Amino acid sequence: MKNASPFVATLLLVMPLLMSGCNNDPTTGATLVEGQVVEIQGRQPVARALVQVYQAGRGGGYGAVGSPYPTDVQGRFSFHFDATSKSGYLVKASAPPGYLTDWGLAPNLTAGRKNTGLLIPMYAPAWVRLQLVDALPRSRVYMFISGYEGGGTQLYYPRDTTLIRPLLAGFPGKIIWVITNQQGIDTQYEQAIKPTALDTLTVRISF
Repeated sequence: MKNASPFVATLLLVMPLLMSGCNNDPTTGATLVEGQVVEIQGRQPVARALVQVYQAGRGGGYGAVGSPYPTDVQGRFSFHFDATSKSGYLVKASAPPGYLTDWGLAPNLTAGRKNTGLLIPMYAPAWVRLQLVDALPRSRVYMFISGYEGGGTQLYYPRDTTLIRPLLAGFPGKIIWVITNQQGIDTQYEQAIKPTALDTLTVRISF
C-alpha cells in the first residue's frame, strides 16, 4: 500500500467498518440464528432444548414464527428463518422438565443478517409441594394460594390433599395463602422459600 494515495489508504481502512455496519442493518429474507442454550444459574449447556423465534405483534405481545428448532447435546443450534419484517424478532428456549427463557433476557435478532454467537439463558425449574391439612375435620373455608408460577390457586371447601406447583429456581420468595372462614373473615399466612434447581420444597398449610 506504499504507493496508494491518502484517500485510497483511508478507504481501505474504513471499508471493513462500513461493511460491518451494513451487516448489522436489518432487512428481510434469510436470517441465520446460531449459538448455544445455557442454564442461567450455572451457565451449563442445556441438551436437547427447543429454540423458538418470536416476532412482536402490532397490537402488542409476541407470536411464534414457524416451528421450534432442537439443540444438540451441548445445547448448540444453527438454523435459518425467513424474516418478513425488518424488526421485532427475538429468540427464546425451553426444555424439559421446565427450563424456560425469561422474556426480558431473550436475545434480539437482526432480521436478514447473521446472528451468531448467541447465548440463550434459561432458568432452571423447581417445584413447591403444597400439603393441605384439614386440622378441624370438615372445615368449610375458602382458600387462595399464590407465590409460584401462574395466577395462584382458588379452592372452595378443600380437604386433605397435596398440590404440586412450578416456580423458578434460585429466587427467594414467599408462598402466601389466605383463608376465608364461614363468616367471611380473611386470615393471611406466608412462608419464605428459596428453591434450588430441580428441587421440590414442601409447604404445610393447616386450616
